[in-house]
Amino acid sequence: MSGIGDNTNERGPVMTHSRPAGLRGRLPVKPPGKRFNIQYVSTYLKRPLPAPSYPIDVSGGVVDWQMLGNGPDPTLHVHGGQPVGDCTFAGRQHLRMAKAAAGQEVEKWETTDQLVTEYLDYDHGKDQGANIADLLLFWYKAGKIKAFAPVDHTDPAACDAAMAAFHGVYVGVNLTDDADALFGKGEPWTVAHGESPDPADGHCIVKVKADGRQSDTWVTWGALQESTREWTAACLDEAWAVVTSEDEEARLDMPALLADIAALGGTGG
Repeated sequence: MSGIGDNTNERGPVMTHSRPAGLRGRLPVKPPGKRFNIQYVSTYLKRPLPAPSYPIDVSGGVVDWQMLGNGPDPTLHVHGGQPVGDCTFAGRQHLRMAKAAAGQEVEKWETTDQLVTEYLDYDHGKDQGANIADLLLFWYKAGKIKAFAPVDHTDPAACDAAMAAFHGVYVGVNLTDDADALFGKGEPWTVAHGESPDPADGHCIVKVKADGRQSDTWVTWGALQESTREWTAACLDEAWAVVTSEDEEARLDMPALLADIAALGGTGG
């Protein structure tokens, strides 16, 4: 597994230089009446997950997460080399990177060009982003993932237990207006100064760390980004457990989960 090492201290990522923020690309969650009729992942567990044991770190020591076309990226050549709002697709690869690192597995990942091409094909070349729920169903039908189920994003313990069990949680957030500046300086995202989430600024990221007291850590724009727990409570808008080939499926009642996914219908895209 390339990119495994140690680039953190007790407070989070060690910053050696400024880093560029990227684009967004997560479309809003559907209104309650139009959301998928699928239960929280806890419903499909053969036995309840253990309570979170902090600190939790499922990043696997990865340091080279890659921008994957979601911002300034010298490895991007398609689309005229211009970044795209493919955070949902970059997040899928970041999640799989964490899962593989946790299992000490070596994987061959999609290149930036392949991932961006896949995103633009899904988005019919419009680069307008994606709805996470629709996209997960589309990936399931395409064989890109094995299963998925939502996690109660309003319950920090449920999110952290799922993060530990599935080596990462795939989430949607609404960023605050200062998110880019704080990311560029390597400072935590916070709402301590009255910042509020912008529903028009939806972004997809992956949760890989939590200390249970003050901070959470996410993968986004090719790097680890810390936030306060208060920021998470204010900005986290949806959370998903995603089952991939790197996961141990024994903890889940897969027939029940797959039956409910099959009943959703649709294709996404």
